[in-house]
Amino acid sequence: MIQNDLVHGWGLDFALRRCVEPAHEKIGVVDSQWILHQHIPSLGGQGEYEKGKAPREGVKDRCKNEWALFQDRLVSADKAYLKQNRTKL
Repeated sequence: MIQNDLVHGWGLDFALRRCVEPAHEKIGVVDSQWILHQHIPSLGGQGEYEKGKAPREGVKDRCKNEWALFQDRLVSADKAYLKQNRTKL
């Protein structure tokens, strides 16, 4: 089980699918309840309007930003892994 640092785990299963075979049987995302992630609303129905934006808009923006950061970290990890394994060959 992995607890991710993204507001939502959308796409996390796709990012990790290359780690196991068959991925569709070994990876699943469980989201059984609404959560308050570090006191920040994680679903659109939570929170208050901020700067004229509905709470769900802020959640959506945060999801996009965090997903971009996660993808960058994943690419960096892949590069480091490949570099490490090239030196062993």
